[in-house]
Amino acid sequence: MIILRDLPSDDELRALAKRYPDLDPEAAAALLAFMRAACEIFHHSDAHFARYGTSCGRFTVLALLNRRPDRMLTPSRIADACGVTRATITGLLDGLEQDGLIERTRGAGDRRTMQVRLTANGRRFLDDMLPDHFRRLAKLMHGVGTADRRVLRRIAGTIASNAPTLSANQADPPKRKR
Repeated sequence: MIILRDLPSDDELRALAKRYPDLDPEAAAALLAFMRAACEIFHHSDAHFARYGTSCGRFTVLALLNRRPDRMLTPSRIADACGVTRATITGLLDGLEQDGLIERTRGAGDRRTMQVRLTANGRRFLDDMLPDHFRRLAKLMHGVGTADRRVLRRIAGTIASNAPTLSANQADPPKRKR
């Protein structure tokens, strides 16, 4: 993922809005700042996870399974919860199983159904990693008060629910003369 670190100034956005009437400079500035922050977080998260020999994707699967370690989930449920394809989850599960962090078993009621759960090694891995991870998250949010955290969650939820408008198949864009 690539994103500008040198965001356009308010004056630059207002000048662009004169050329492109659909541009809302305030909305663009806020969204660009939000996207830049998210990209920075993901960039630094990659380095954090690499120190533990894992990745964001692998950690996400382990964290999902760790919510209720006594419960087993299907690969399709994991894929849906992570917002990725079943093929992506299959690859992640293959690696996690190979490393002994998860195990896959056939469902008791339906032998065609695969079930996934953390192993004891997977729990130990998370027990070793999560204290450092949670300290880092607390530092990341340092200076953002409780009220602002609630507002941030609400705003992030609104933006996430509106995100499909970016990829929605709407009317074809007008052809521009070159």
